[in-house]
Amino acid sequence: MNDPHQPEPGYPALAEDLLSRAQRAKEHWHTPGAERLGMSPHALATLAQTQHDNAAGLKRIVERLGQWPGRSTVGAEACQAAVAIAVHADHNPALQRTLLGLLRRAVEAGDATSAQLAHLHDRCLVNVGHAQLYGTQHWYRPDGRLEPHPIADPTQLDTRRAGAGLPPYIEQARRLRERHGPIASLSVSAAAEPAPLPERHAA
Repeated sequence: MNDPHQPEPGYPALAEDLLSRAQRAKEHWHTPGAERLGMSPHALATLAQTQHDNAAGLKRIVERLGQWPGRSTVGAEACQAAVAIAVHADHNPALQRTLLGLLRRAVEAGDATSAQLAHLHDRCLVNVGHAQLYGTQHWYRPDGRLEPHPIADPTQLDTRRAGAGLPPYIEQARRLRERHGPIASLSVSAAAEPAPLPERHAA
C-alpha cells in the first residue's frame, strides 16, 4: 500500500522506467532455487541480457540525476526497484561499487533506507570474495538448497541486522524457505566455508 504521506516523485518518467525494468526481471528473481538451476541456456541468456539492459538503464538515470534515484525523486517503490537492479548488476562490479556510494549518500540524506544499503553492501562484499555483514546474500547448491554466503562474525549478525532495520535472520530464513524451499541452517561452520557457486539471491 502506498504511504499517503509520501510525496509524489519529482521524476515520474524515471520512476516508471525503473519499475518496468524491475518488473521484467522479477519473475526470475522470485523463481525457486531448483527451477532456477534447471533454466535452459536460452532462458539464462535472456535473463543476462535483461540484467545488462537494466544496469545500463540505471546508470543513465543516476548520471542524469547526479545522485541515487531516491524516494524524493522517484518515490519509494522505484527507489526499491533501483536497489534490486543494482544488486543484480554483478556483470559490472565497478558500476555496483559506484551505485553503492551513491546509495550510501542517499541513506545519509534520508532518501533511502539502511536496509536497502545493507543488501547492496553485502552483494558488493560477496562479489569480491569477502564475508557479508548482514546475511542478505545466498547461493544455490547443486541440489537446489539455499545457503547463506559466508558471514563475518555470525554471533553479531542479528545485532547488525537490527541496526540496519532488518528483521532477525531466522525470520528471513523462514521467508526464503517458503519461497525457495529448504535453506541450510545458519551456523559458524556454514558461515565460514567458501561459497563454491556464483549464483546469488538477494533476500
